[in-house]
Amino acid sequence: MLKKRYKQVTLVFWSLLSALLITTQTFADDGTTNRDFIFFVERVEKLQNTNVTDALALLDSYQTNINALTVGNQVKYYQVLSEVYIEASQYKSAFSAASQGLKIAQHLTSPTILISQLSYLRGFSLESLGDASGAVENYLNGLEVAESLDAKKFIADGFINLGAIYYLTEQYEKSLTMLNNALVIANTLDNEELKGSVNSELGILYSYMYNPKKSIKFYQASYEHYKKAGMALYALNSLHNIAVNYMDQNRYEQAIELFEEVIASANKFSNNEVIGGAYTRLSISYAKKKDPDLDVAYQYITLAEQYLKDVQQHNALLFFNVNKAYVLEAMERYDEALENLAVAEKILAKNSQTKNTFSNYHLMYLQSEIYYKTQRYQQAYDKQSQFLTRLFKDQENINMEQIEELRLSFESKQADLKNKILEQEKSVQIIQLNDVTYYEENLHLLIVFVGTVLVILAWFLLKMLQSQKHFVRISQVDDLTGVANRRRLIELGEKMFARAEEEQASFSILMLDVDNFKAINDSFGHNTGDKILKDIADLANHIMRQSDCFGRFGGEEFIALLANTSPENAHDLAERLRLSIQNKVWSYKKLNGVTVSIGISSYQKGSTTSFAQLIKDADINMYQAKNLGRNKVCF
Repeated sequence: MLKKRYKQVTLVFWSLLSALLITTQTFADDGTTNRDFIFFVERVEKLQNTNVTDALALLDSYQTNINALTVGNQVKYYQVLSEVYIEASQYKSAFSAASQGLKIAQHLTSPTILISQLSYLRGFSLESLGDASGAVENYLNGLEVAESLDAKKFIADGFINLGAIYYLTEQYEKSLTMLNNALVIANTLDNEELKGSVNSELGILYSYMYNPKKSIKFYQASYEHYKKAGMALYALNSLHNIAVNYMDQNRYEQAIELFEEVIASANKFSNNEVIGGAYTRLSISYAKKKDPDLDVAYQYITLAEQYLKDVQQHNALLFFNVNKAYVLEAMERYDEALENLAVAEKILAKNSQTKNTFSNYHLMYLQSEIYYKTQRYQQAYDKQSQFLTRLFKDQENINMEQIEELRLSFESKQADLKNKILEQEKSVQIIQLNDVTYYEENLHLLIVFVGTVLVILAWFLLKMLQSQKHFVRISQVDDLTGVANRRRLIELGEKMFARAEEEQASFSILMLDVDNFKAINDSFGHNTGDKILKDIADLANHIMRQSDCFGRFGGEEFIALLANTSPENAHDLAERLRLSIQNKVWSYKKLNGVTVSIGISSYQKGSTTSFAQLIKDADINMYQAKNLGRNKVCF
């Protein structure tokens, strides 16, 4: 995800700071250079919102005057220079400029908010270059200075920076806490820039937590706040994230329109990172849309490569190589796709501080698919096993229930705060009325007031309960099919396995995969493919017993959890399910039929050690069913 979080100090603040420095420090000349510098900074800041290249050129032209400035003005120069380098995605230069500014700041007689800003800028440069621990250290240093000066706006900036680095390292609870702290300050100050920044980061956080509907609301809010603040480049980043959100929801046509708008606008800023990232996603959108256009997709991925050639952001090339491999795989250029995935693996190995979960998943999935399609079944199986191992490990490390509880807690606190404000306003009105009305009228108003507050409190409580129920449901149910999702399947499977192990009872699972599903999507469109998945889920639910659980494991794969079920009984049930799908008359024109391949695995005392092993065994048997010609059951 693209982030541009930094913005200059206001001119009013800088004017006051400059005036203070002029009275306390000795000038190197008659003062003209320093007075002119104030207007020079104003010119640069205006250019930042229209043409970053021109802003850098103007800063470069001022290099010869730096030594004639006061220490404070020299620090300000490097702060602005680092900021503009970041907006141009030149992170190494930004780091050098921020470091130089901090070095000069050591000669100041008292702390200044510029030290906090420079620490944030240096931290963001390190974050972009892949040094997460170095970024955190600088963010904390900057936050400490901001807190010592009680500078609320810059304290919020520190919370935002830390919130971002925490979600990048998958510490979602910490991230949510930091970003909500920043949101409280932004709302208190009524600062459009801050509101834009924190909403942007909350949007990214929720996309990391697989909640695209919540995510897009924050992106849209961020876009509006940045527009009100006159921050065009930042608003463009929010527009880019809205387009990515459309991709996550398979709304590729809408995503394409927005990416084209982003590219047209980004050219004004000469930002290759933004343009290259937009071209990459534009390519994937053309490859995945209802009627794929792989030739156009390849043209755009080639264009993206030209823009990203010298980009320094550590994840940009990782993301590009994985997505280029996807386009090449769709074009059946498998060897080239594997070459790009090999490059992506090397980048992942270097960037060990951030987990890059999404890229890891996509990389392993693509490798497995290519190995399978090129009949390298052992390698396909090994990569599938590696994927499942990583998935289970990630599931153990991320406690989504606690994160949801924390989020609901923050929303509850915000509701309480609104109620308290309402109570205070009503109380003031009642006190005023006491001076001019009779006792009976005051009593009547008090009753009305209390009733109103109780109604409002009841409404907030109802909404909170509805929200809680909603989040419990979406955390357990697949949006498309209405059956259990992957997370719920793993949670129930672990419990059922533990029970079977403790009671030495039978326990079996079915792994079901729709045959030739990609061909169905390509021929009939993704909407038809989605309807087929829903119908299969409905068929399975009618066949399953009350004690069974059927759910979607991902893509066109489903899993059935069968408690107290022997291998033989599991086979009978699987055959009934296979035949019901095979014999169903599908209401889609020219679709002759749909079949599935099913693998079975069962708990065996002494040899089955975990639920993860059961999934792996069922997966192997499902691949065996595919190899035997599809539309079969294997165990």
